[in-house]
Amino acid sequence: MREIMRWPIWLTLLIICLDLSILLAIWASLGNQATLVTAIILTASTIYFYYVTSLTLELTTERLKVGRANIEVKYLGKIEVLSKEDMLFHRGAGINPQAFLALRFWIKTGLKIEIADPRDPTPFWLISSKNPERFLERLTP
Repeated sequence: MREIMRWPIWLTLLIICLDLSILLAIWASLGNQATLVTAIILTASTIYFYYVTSLTLELTTERLKVGRANIEVKYLGKIEVLSKEDMLFHRGAGINPQAFLALRFWIKTGLKIEIADPRDPTPFWLISSKNPERFLERLTP
């Protein structure tokens, strides 16, 4: 099972508008050639950041991978689906500095997965997910 979370349309449009405002400022002050160079750089960097900032959740029979982090399923403890209010609490007043956080601000729901490995000082993983119930179904025996 796999879930990829990329920028929503509204955020993509906002960033494109910011890019266009930068291009307008460059064009007004430096002319066409500088604007063309800046347009190429902005386009490349926007596309790059669109893919680099995406968050991938991948669950196999043996491992849970969240971004570049991964853990064996046997070390997962209690798994809790978090509503919008629960996520706001855990990201705000209830934040634990020792927890592993894989959050995207535009996704309002997620999972709290306790870690049952005595060698791991991380108490839990807090993960953004559009479909946390699907992961809970697959993770619970």
